[in-house]
Amino acid sequence: MPRPSLKDQRTEEILDAYLTCVARFGLEGATQARIAAEAGVARPLLRHNLGNKDRMIAALTDHVIKGFATSTEALEEAAAHVTRPTDLVDLLFAENGGSDPRLMLAWQALTASVADYPEMRAPLLASLTRFLDVIEAALTQVAPQAPQALLRVVTQGIAAPYINLDAMTPLKPPAAWRDELKQAATILAASLETPK
Repeated sequence: MPRPSLKDQRTEEILDAYLTCVARFGLEGATQARIAAEAGVARPLLRHNLGNKDRMIAALTDHVIKGFATSTEALEEAAAHVTRPTDLVDLLFAENGGSDPRLMLAWQALTASVADYPEMRAPLLASLTRFLDVIEAALTQVAPQAPQALLRVVTQGIAAPYINLDAMTPLKPPAAWRDELKQAATILAASLETPK
C-alpha cells in the first residue's frame, strides 16, 4: 500500500485544525488566521490544500461526516454484542467511549449554518439518521417484542442526552450531569426490557 503523500497528510492536519477552530469558535469564527495558527502553517497553505472558503467548508463537512461514520461503525460493531437495552446505554456513555467532542461541536456549527450552505443539509442529516438507525437496530435486536413506535421513541430519548454530552463540553458542566443524562437514558432503555 502506498504511503500517503505529504499534501494528503498536510490536508488532514489542516482539517483537524479547522475542526478544532470550528468547535471552539463556530464556523464564522474559524478564520483562516486561526486555522493556520492551529495547524502551524502559513495561511497560503490553507488555500493551496483546501481551496476557497466554500471548498474549505465542503471539505470540513466531509471530514466531520467521515468522523461520525467511523464512530457510528464502531458503535454498530460493539452494539452487536449487547444483550439488553441498558447495555447499549452503558456502551454509549462509557467514560472511555473515545468520542471526540469536537465532532459534535463542529456538526452543530455546520448545522447552524445550513441556511447559508444548504448543500450541507442532506449529508449532515444522513449522518445523524445513520447514527439513530444503528441505535434503533441494536434496540430491536435485544427487544424484538417492543412495538416499532416505542423503539423509535426510546432511540431518540437515548440519543439526545448522549449528543448533549459533547455539545455541553465547552461549558465544563458538573460531572454529575453525565451521570444524570446516563440515568435518564437508562430509564428509557429499561422500559424495553421484559421482566424476568
